Amino acid sequence: MRNRLLVLLIPALILLMIGLLVPYAWLAALRSTQTTFNDRVGDATRFASTIAAEPEPGSRLTAELDEYQDLYDSTVWVVGIGGERLYGSDLPLPDRLTDELRAALAGSPKTDPRTVWPWSSGPMYVVEPVGRDSQVSAVVVIAAPVDHLQDRILRIWLIGIGVLLVPFALLVGAVLPMTRWALRPVTDLETAARRVRSGDLDARADVDLGPPELRELSTSFNAMVGTVQRSIRRQEAFAADAAHQLRNPLTGLQLAVDNLELWLEDDDAREAHADAVAEVEHMAQTLEAMLVATTLAGGAPIPDTEAPALLDVFADGLARWTAIAAEAGMTLDVETPDLRLVARQPAGGLAAVLDELISNATRLSGGTRIVVDAVVDERTEGASMVEVRVADDGIGIPSEERTRATGRFWRASRHQNVAGTGLGLAILADVITDAGGQLRLEDNLPSGLRVVVRLPLVGDGEA
Repeated sequence: MRNRLLVLLIPALILLMIGLLVPYAWLAALRSTQTTFNDRVGDATRFASTIAAEPEPGSRLTAELDEYQDLYDSTVWVVGIGGERLYGSDLPLPDRLTDELRAALAGSPKTDPRTVWPWSSGPMYVVEPVGRDSQVSAVVVIAAPVDHLQDRILRIWLIGIGVLLVPFALLVGAVLPMTRWALRPVTDLETAARRVRSGDLDARADVDLGPPELRELSTSFNAMVGTVQRSIRRQEAFAADAAHQLRNPLTGLQLAVDNLELWLEDDDAREAHADAVAEVEHMAQTLEAMLVATTLAGGAPIPDTEAPALLDVFADGLARWTAIAAEAGMTLDVETPDLRLVARQPAGGLAAVLDELISNATRLSGGTRIVVDAVVDERTEGASMVEVRVADDGIGIPSEERTRATGRFWRASRHQNVAGTGLGLAILADVITDAGGQLRLEDNLPSGLRVVVRLPLVGDGEA
């Protein structure tokens, strides 16, 4: 959280400084340029006044111009109406002054200087007419170097930057501790929520950090987690009590029904007895499945820090899955992932999910081959997902039945005589959804069913 804050705060402060420094730098350069230009215009006006007062200036003006050029390292020209050079430097006039000279000879000198920047090149030119309007008799041109002006502008900029950096440093020094104080409970709350999400229901947020509003939020969060934890424990206790209270009477009923076989004398009675035995066995299976469903529904995903890598899940389950497939007369192909990726584990673990899916494929698919593999899906926004897939080449499930296949007690009509309760896929769908994943049923072309278990990746594992 602190790093994200700095990532947001530092660019904002930089933009703010730029927003203040750019106008300041522009105004400083403009003002310094205008001041220097006005000084040079004053010099040119003084020379023009001297020339106008003395139509035939002598050596005194020449000496003054030479002294000015030496003192200010500037070049001065006095140009007549016909373009002839009357006084000043022997250097040629720059071509770029043609328009300015024409305007000055017409009595309308250009008075807007080009703004000087520290990286500018070339001197500052001042063009001043001798006389006014139709009485213009000559033009004074001064080419003033801008080295000192550029140094002055640069010093002003550095002073401005230094002056701005002090309050900004004080601002950052004050804001960051205050922000850390305010956001530290948010970071703590985020950590606690992540631990709870990964299955650690003993995680709690610190209620003694930050402002009162965030302390109250942390207190409410802890209360909510405590309520969920107590509810889960009640469900687990109920499941245990139900198992204890129902298993014994059901076992006694099953024994009593079995003992009736000794008293049966005709075929109709034996047939009715067989139906009763089957119903009692089905009741026992359904009770066990419901107890498992209740326990898993109240359970939490395995904490991310304890979740095994996919490579370990596949390696540990390979022998078991091969035996399950071989017992059903099917072949099993397992494409073990080559990366030690760690996916979030649902309650009971991913291995138990794959055990159930492979067992369903052997009992219900009617196929000859099962393929188990895993692929990473990077297209999901927010987090990478892994897809663990169990595919068979059997008869599959029609598309219109797939939406109901994960419902409780649903069974396909062709499987009514196959042992089972119709709770397996429903339980898996619930625990996978609780872990932030998804159970999806798809066609496995050219024939069969593919069950896709999508789970968030929570780590890279260890090499």
